[in-house]
Amino acid sequence: MSIGPGSFGASGGFGVSGGFGVSGGFGVSAGFGVQADAGSVRYQRGAFIAYEPEGFPGRRLVIPFRFNPESLTRSVTIEVGQKQPGTDGATTSGPAPGSQASAADPAAGTIKETFSVAIRFDFADRASGLSGLDPSLGIAPEIAAVEGLMYPGETSRDRTSDGSEPVKAAKARPTVLFVWGRHRVLPVRISSLKIDETLYNATLHPVRAEIEASLEVLGDADAKNDAIVSAALEHTTTSRRELASLFYSSTAEQGMVPAAVPDITGGIG
Repeated sequence: MSIGPGSFGASGGFGVSGGFGVSGGFGVSAGFGVQADAGSVRYQRGAFIAYEPEGFPGRRLVIPFRFNPESLTRSVTIEVGQKQPGTDGATTSGPAPGSQASAADPAAGTIKETFSVAIRFDFADRASGLSGLDPSLGIAPEIAAVEGLMYPGETSRDRTSDGSEPVKAAKARPTVLFVWGRHRVLPVRISSLKIDETLYNATLHPVRAEIEASLEVLGDADAKNDAIVSAALEHTTTSRRELASLFYSSTAEQGMVPAAVPDITGGIG
């Protein structure tokens, strides 16, 4: 299963080509993103890419950022698990009666990454590819699209339902990717949106706004039943390791490693 060559539909080739897939090679091409000129510099825009339930890989929803956020505030923590004291090397089905309080188990911890990003929309600088929108609506369509990422999506069953089912299963939300260059394609859960509308037109539709989105990166548990989450995590993890390896290789080549490293092993090994 793969997202094949082609365009994401944002004017100017917001495309991913060459094996943007689940089985190896989540390969984002070097030209990923909407290209724009800033003097002599060509820059790439970040974006949200969403897949509605049952929508992978064909039905993509793309929200490119008109202005790239000036900064990202990231937090990476380890959520430490718990273990019962005195159970190292033993298998237990639960806490022993009368046992002491659980102790922290660093080995059982999972990585949790969260970050926030501020996205600006301004009707005066709307992309030419969106010129078909009714101008009286201002930037209301853009804001509605971002808000929609937090709401349950529609499946084929929903579209054909006559509403007579006695019990309806909880609807799933879209799978959202936060794309920030070709090295960071993160599957995220939008935990909150703070929408600051600062200017309106004559019909009271916003024409300038800033949205602060709080995002939580999905983990391995979420990837078990979601192919696009699994592929995005694999791609970003591989990219991070490759970038770190480049740095370590560079420091060694430049002689930045200390000339004498003290022996702290005490002859171990």
